[in-house]
Amino acid sequence: MKYIKDLKNNERVDTVYLLKKKEMQKTKDNKPYLKLTLADKTGAIEGRVWEDAQIFDRRAEPGDFVSVKGSVDVWKDNVQLKVEDIKKADPSSYKPEDMMRTVDDIDGIMAKIHGYLSGIRNKWIRLLADEFYKDTGLMAKFKKAPGAQNWHNAYIGGLAEHSYEVMYIADKVCDLYPDADRDLCLIGAFMHDIGKTEEIDPAQFEQTLQGGLIGHLPLGFEILSHKLSGIRDFPDDLAAVLKHIVLSHHGEYEQQSPILPKTLEATIVYQADELMSQANAIKELINAQAGFNKTWSNYVTIKQRKYLLKKPARGIDKAEVS
Repeated sequence: MKYIKDLKNNERVDTVYLLKKKEMQKTKDNKPYLKLTLADKTGAIEGRVWEDAQIFDRRAEPGDFVSVKGSVDVWKDNVQLKVEDIKKADPSSYKPEDMMRTVDDIDGIMAKIHGYLSGIRNKWIRLLADEFYKDTGLMAKFKKAPGAQNWHNAYIGGLAEHSYEVMYIADKVCDLYPDADRDLCLIGAFMHDIGKTEEIDPAQFEQTLQGGLIGHLPLGFEILSHKLSGIRDFPDDLAAVLKHIVLSHHGEYEQQSPILPKTLEATIVYQADELMSQANAIKELINAQAGFNKTWSNYVTIKQRKYLLKKPARGIDKAEVS
């Protein structure tokens, strides 16, 4: 097994990876090629099938473990795997645990989340937290779900990891802004992405039918609404504020948010979510590409930029600071 994090430029590859994504595209000369995302427990790498792309396209689907032959290439400063052969792997040729990255100490993360929720003082919000936690089926999905398909926390347990990080930041912001309702911020941070338990299939890292047609914000709204309906006499105004946090946590219309944050607590959850998702994504990007002796990362289309991979050769000495 050759792990992705250990690949070097010009290295020959003959191993098994998880096929996370594939797209048929065309060159400037209108020749079809296959764009792939291949992964193992250490990271992911882009792949390209330049020859006989349509033939290879029929050999495997996202979610399949695939046997890959090819070579590592840095083309136009982009690291990729030039794939010469790809097919479904023989189950005896790999260990699934080598393919699927999983968060370290997921039980520890869940304990920290439970610790935050246990400290909630508002009796209605505490009852809501209890409604979530006693739903063992939902919590099992929450514990296993990835945080996203590709960009941030894109691995098993990533949703719980990301939710904890957002709770941590939201809690710290409340220390600076005591006017913010800490209980609202904590429950909002916990449940802001709860719809991803239904949006992404953790076995294939593909959107489910509901995920593709509805999306995790409306799905999260539905889950929250169902939980609220199980609590007798839950205050309508508080329910509206909670629903608003879920529906507004993408922050901007351009980020597919159906509504903009209109409360201090919704703003805190949105900004904490944005900070932690971007920080995680850039960290993962640097870790995946830093070993190729490049200064800049591959171009990230969704962010419209490259990221600096190398830190400055030397820091600023204290004596240089005036």
